Amino acid sequence: MAFRGRELCPDGRLVVLTMALDEDGEFGYRTLNDAMYTVLNDQVSDGLLHRDELRRMAIPAFARDEKDFLAPFSPKGRFEGLTIEHLEIFNADDRFWARFQSDGDAEAFGAQWAAFARAALFPTLAAALNGGIGDPRATDFIQQLEAGVAQRLSSAPEPMRIPLACLVLIKRGSR
Repeated sequence: MAFRGRELCPDGRLVVLTMALDEDGEFGYRTLNDAMYTVLNDQVSDGLLHRDELRRMAIPAFARDEKDFLAPFSPKGRFEGLTIEHLEIFNADDRFWARFQSDGDAEAFGAQWAAFARAALFPTLAAALNGGIGDPRATDFIQQLEAGVAQRLSSAPEPMRIPLACLVLIKRGSR
């Protein structure tokens, strides 16, 4: 079900936190994405994953820049009865990097990012296996992907860029 501004009380606010493009037009997570792609290609080379399965894999995500967020509200500054009260695009803190800076544990850094990816992304990738998420290789696929990503990220730790947008939308009008 789609949200409509008319469902919000007058002077009500809707806070949205979502992915964004940074000032360079980058989506972020480049190091994580590169590690996943490298490990997926290794899985193809090792025969665990078929090339056609890799071609079907996608992470359905879309990031926007400031003009993209503002576009639906043009030209009058309103959309579905809402106006933008606040829009901020910022780079979120990489808490795994902060921990690595304090303890120097590169293996933990890689493992934490790999665990995040396993929970957030790997089931979507596994759905592209010939047998879907129920494919007999799915468990090995996910375990090997997690281990490979953890190893790659721990071998050369660097902070992850995490561009986010915070929007506060307000419904203006009378009751």
